[in-house]
Amino acid sequence: MEEKGTVFFQTRVKEERGIPVVELEGEVDLSTSPQFKETVYRLIDSGKRDIILDLDGLDFMDSTGLGVLVAVLKRTSMEGGRIRLVCSKRSIMKVFSITGLDKVFPIYDNLQRCMDDRACGPQG
Repeated sequence: MEEKGTVFFQTRVKEERGIPVVELEGEVDLSTSPQFKETVYRLIDSGKRDIILDLDGLDFMDSTGLGVLVAVLKRTSMEGGRIRLVCSKRSIMKVFSITGLDKVFPIYDNLQRCMDDRACGPQG
């Protein structure tokens, strides 16, 4: 049996200093974006407003993945929350710079820097 067209994608959610960190691994595209969106929306629905998305495990992200990021940003912003991104991969960063989304999202090159930035800590 050939698994043609099957795309690997996985999410893991952990907490760092009380802030949920969603680690993404594999590829975010048309077939995996719904799973990505559902994972983050479930966090928002559970009352989490400040969320870190760790993109360092991604090999690829297309425009549907970017669309999910923008939707998540809008949703958390409307509820007084924030989204922070962790990304050090040049190929993924290129997508953000080409689209101008690197000016919209705070992007850190590693999780520790994000956690150390006071702006990234819990609001209050």
